Amino acid sequence: MKSTSKKITFVLLLSAVVALGGTFAQQPSVEKPVVPSDRPQRLAVMKSKGPDASLSILPVRLAGKPFDRVTEVVGLMLEQRGLKNIELASTPFEPGPGNLDALAGAVGEFVEAHPVTTDYVLYAEINGSREQGLIELRTVVTDKHGAVVWTDRQGASDEAFKKLEAREPMTLCALLVERLGPQFGLNEQTAKAATPGKMAALMAARSGIPPENETAPVPARQKEFKEARQTATVAVFPVRIGNEVNAGSAAELVKQINDAGLCKAVVARDAVVLKASHADPNEMKAMWDLAREFREYARKNPTDADYTLYADYAFTPNNWEQGFVHFIVCNRQGDWVIVDMQNSHHPDYQSVKPTSSHGCDTLLLKRLQGYLQ
Repeated sequence: MKSTSKKITFVLLLSAVVALGGTFAQQPSVEKPVVPSDRPQRLAVMKSKGPDASLSILPVRLAGKPFDRVTEVVGLMLEQRGLKNIELASTPFEPGPGNLDALAGAVGEFVEAHPVTTDYVLYAEINGSREQGLIELRTVVTDKHGAVVWTDRQGASDEAFKKLEAREPMTLCALLVERLGPQFGLNEQTAKAATPGKMAALMAARSGIPPENETAPVPARQKEFKEARQTATVAVFPVRIGNEVNAGSAAELVKQINDAGLCKAVVARDAVVLKASHADPNEMKAMWDLAREFREYARKNPTDADYTLYADYAFTPNNWEQGFVHFIVCNRQGDWVIVDMQNSHHPDYQSVKPTSSHGCDTLLLKRLQGYLQ
């Protein structure tokens, strides 16, 4: 049940990729520009401001499209490095063709035409193609008047780019912040002194994670469930797949749980289709929305069992990486005991590789065993 900013940012960036559908906008390869003579002075002034410099981040483009979730992640990473005053601009900059110098000039003109209240403005784009994946990162920083302060391009021929373990949105955002941070005077010391601010609060809201007072009691409830599992009864509801449930799915899960000797599982007397939406691209938020809805249902519709279990599946028959397995266990009072999310970035999911309802059942059983044995 523990969650961290790193996990949140990972899920949000995964959501970004899913929402974009894997379509990338190819940008032409460019040469690094000659730095104008007055730019080093502007950069020195910016660096001297350190963590107190204020920054507006224009919508970051991922695969040719402005994406607010990626912009928020960049903001959070900079805040975690120590930058204190960050704003997220809402109006996207539309880049035209051209090299980095041309891009920087166009960003400057955009900033001049769209005044900001911060000292500086950041524009970044992560480019690529469907065939090649993500292949380029371009970054421009201007002052509030549109004067270019710093530009950077990273591509396949650059050492920092070559060292990336994977060319994914998360790693590219991290590379952006790694290269930009020192230009603001950010370092290990400023990171240690950093405190959660506006970006952290925004990310927490995006994640849907409940406040600590709701999640803190969960480990103790899990311990109680584990200690009582031999005699505890668990009412299993039919699994939701999409927006429907299959009554037979509960009986299958009950059989597997009982065969494994985890507890005394029974089929819930009622079938219910919870309405929590899958539409939000943030999977974590979708899961917590489901958990809240099931908690409310369990409190209003008590059963004779000690615990109740509700599962939510998505799977793709020919691609195990596209799907998820979420399940919630509540106690007799309707309080959360287990809230579990699995997708292709989790080791247990990778070990099972579910491509069917049966595969999802297998994964759920594996996860439940981890909590109870």
